[in-house]
Amino acid sequence: MARKSKYLSAQPLPETSVHYLAGQYGRLSVEDGDDTESNSIGNQAKIADAFLAEYPDIQIVERYADNGYTGMNYNRPAFRQMMEDVRSGKINCIIIKDISRLGRHFVETSELVEQIFPTMNVRLISVNDNYDSLVQDAGAAVSLTMPLKMVMNETYAKDISRKIRSSIHAQMRSGTYLPSSGSIPYGYLRNAAAASYDIDEDTAPVVRRIFALRAEGVSFNAIAKQLNQEHIPSPAQLRYLRGMNSSAAYRDALWSRATIRKIVGSDVYIGNRTYGKVSRNHLNEKKKRQPTEQWTVIPNAHPPIISKELFDAVQQVNQEVLASRAAYRTCADVGDVQADLFRGKLFCAECGSPMGAGKGCARHGAHSPSRLFYDCNRYRYSAHTVCASHYIRHERLLAAVTDVLDQQVTLTVDVEWLIHEIDHSAELTQTKQEKQNTATSLRLQRQSLDRKLDMLIHDLSTGLNGREEFLYAKEKYRAELNRILAAEAAQKERIEQMQKGLSTAQAWVRAMQEYQRLPALTKELLDTLVERISIHEDRSITIQLNYADPFAALRSYHTLTEEAAYCG
Repeated sequence: MARKSKYLSAQPLPETSVHYLAGQYGRLSVEDGDDTESNSIGNQAKIADAFLAEYPDIQIVERYADNGYTGMNYNRPAFRQMMEDVRSGKINCIIIKDISRLGRHFVETSELVEQIFPTMNVRLISVNDNYDSLVQDAGAAVSLTMPLKMVMNETYAKDISRKIRSSIHAQMRSGTYLPSSGSIPYGYLRNAAAASYDIDEDTAPVVRRIFALRAEGVSFNAIAKQLNQEHIPSPAQLRYLRGMNSSAAYRDALWSRATIRKIVGSDVYIGNRTYGKVSRNHLNEKKKRQPTEQWTVIPNAHPPIISKELFDAVQQVNQEVLASRAAYRTCADVGDVQADLFRGKLFCAECGSPMGAGKGCARHGAHSPSRLFYDCNRYRYSAHTVCASHYIRHERLLAAVTDVLDQQVTLTVDVEWLIHEIDHSAELTQTKQEKQNTATSLRLQRQSLDRKLDMLIHDLSTGLNGREEFLYAKEKYRAELNRILAAEAAQKERIEQMQKGLSTAQAWVRAMQEYQRLPALTKELLDTLVERISIHEDRSITIQLNYADPFAALRSYHTLTEEAAYCG
């Protein structure tokens, strides 16, 4: 007699021809407290494997694990990948140890269990909760306790969150709280044993130099430019070089105006440790900057790098610069909508960096309006030490894009006529119908084989056929079913390819008609028509369109249809 799983007492499902491709999901976070061992990622996988020993119709094809992620956050890497695999059809069953592994937010988890998974035809198995969404009569007790467990999970997560925050705040007030190594201020090293910072002898001289230059009145940009020219690693690049961050984005990170301003404005370099500058009340809320009176400042918390006198002198310089700017004439607004028009579409042709918008004012005393321009972000944020400006005015860029789109408008009539001719062609209509008939025939053959497989199981269970005869016939039907499924998939792909060509041309015509109708180019329409805009160093413009050749899609559609007719 086969051993019964200790994790699920529900009756096994009857053997059918359905085969479930499952994803086993595990999650572990600090909120699991003393249950870390029983909730370990490995233990969760073992529980799923033990359960599946009695369910041969379920095969685990992928395992997903989020280690260190709270159940109140559903933006977890492995969870997102699992949902993407569900959408792509890679898996159609999800197995978890218990419902808290899926998440601890009552509303979010309920929506997944009761709405999203059923809509996507996904089978959910929660082993320790004795829950299987495929079993219709799982029992009133399960359906009643599941919502209760979800509420308890959310309450537990919130309670743990409050305790963690309370503990961190207590450490902050005592000056013993230390952030991770990657968050330690530039110029210091983390000393966990002493709950303090140690001076980093490699970078502390750079900090002293930055303060000295600023005290002399040197601008933030000039300081950043000087450090970049001397190839001194920036804080972000240093973290990459020391292995604290593996992201390639930090490999060549440069000193910027913002980095210098942050350093010279921080009292951490005179030994103060400040907590509570930003905070949030709930997990998924954006952090908000708090008033200075709510900050917790611990003086003499670690060794200072600079003197109090030098720090005060630099703050005086900062205040004088701010006061001088108050006399500048305020530029007129150029409009946020205009600045957003080319967002995500405009790039430097040389380094590939996005080009950001900036507002330029006329010289003092002039009455010219403010102007909107774009330049290379890498050039801007490297204190002008990398790449080149690629400066271009908004009105010139808009005129170039409009001119290209106006030329496309002239093709609309021809493309629209060609679509009509193709769509009403008797020969092509017949070919499309033949394709649909073939798809229908394959579907009917597949359904017939499904019924035959079910009948085989019935005959085996009633003793009409022996096991050897059953296995032979089953293998034969399976092979035929696989052939039909492959043919069905190929046929579906051919139909989709044919329709895609026609749909692409129709979408282009609709977009161009919308462009003609609107008084001005909108962000939504630009995204539809334009793929990428590159600005070269000589300020020439390259515009790549999403529909550079609208006739190409129609030619592809016509060719596929002719091939189908020939093969038929």
